[in-house]
Amino acid sequence: MFACNRRGFLKAAIGLPAGYGLVTSLRGAELATSAGLVEVDLEAQQTWLNVAGQNAYLFGFNGQVPGPTIEAHPGDHVRIRFRNSLPEMTNLHYHGLHVTPNGIGDNSFLEVGSGESLTYEFDLPTDHPGGTFWYHPHMHGSVARQVSRGLAGVFIVRGELDQIPEIAKAPEAILVLQDFALSSSGLPVEPSLMARMTGRQGNLVTANGQTNPSIGLDRDGWVRLRILNASSSRFYRLQLEDHPLYLIATDGGALP
Repeated sequence: MFACNRRGFLKAAIGLPAGYGLVTSLRGAELATSAGLVEVDLEAQQTWLNVAGQNAYLFGFNGQVPGPTIEAHPGDHVRIRFRNSLPEMTNLHYHGLHVTPNGIGDNSFLEVGSGESLTYEFDLPTDHPGGTFWYHPHMHGSVARQVSRGLAGVFIVRGELDQIPEIAKAPEAILVLQDFALSSSGLPVEPSLMARMTGRQGNLVTANGQTNPSIGLDRDGWVRLRILNASSSRFYRLQLEDHPLYLIATDGGALP
């Protein structure tokens, strides 16, 4: 990956042919938004899903893998009505958000039993940095297994980087990388003790639950990718074939 500052990004035209395939967009959450309020309904389920063209018995949020995308702004009040329809206990964690870890905020010690519901609520600080964050279970003893079965979604906080005119005009796509360990019949394969110690990696690698998904892109244009590694252990080395890939932000926010 080639890194540069964001000013360098503004000068860089990727120059891909028209309609060059990269990644499809993700479906958003069921949002009810008003000034300063974001309301979301999320349900964790175990169900048969079509992943990369094959049926797989996975965990998903709102019947999809990856989960729906949530968007908010600094200063917003966020209310997430969460229902656990899994056959086991779980919860939610908002990875990277600068919000309270207490009460019904980003509290990883909360336990939501099978068939139970919980409404999470928290305020994003008015000075919260913009960026690409994510939500996933943080049930102690089950985090890696539940994430590796599909429970992950993107949480975007819009910020000052989004207001730069050249970046605001660029097409934006979300790229969620996940791998799944599946049997030939589509059932999850539990890793061995050694695999748990060294890091579980699945035999099916997906981008937004697909293989080789695509979006259209104008010639001599650029695309802004929000990339999330939602695999429980796998590392990815990313490149754009025959074209540079510019790093303008990390999970800590925009680069100077």
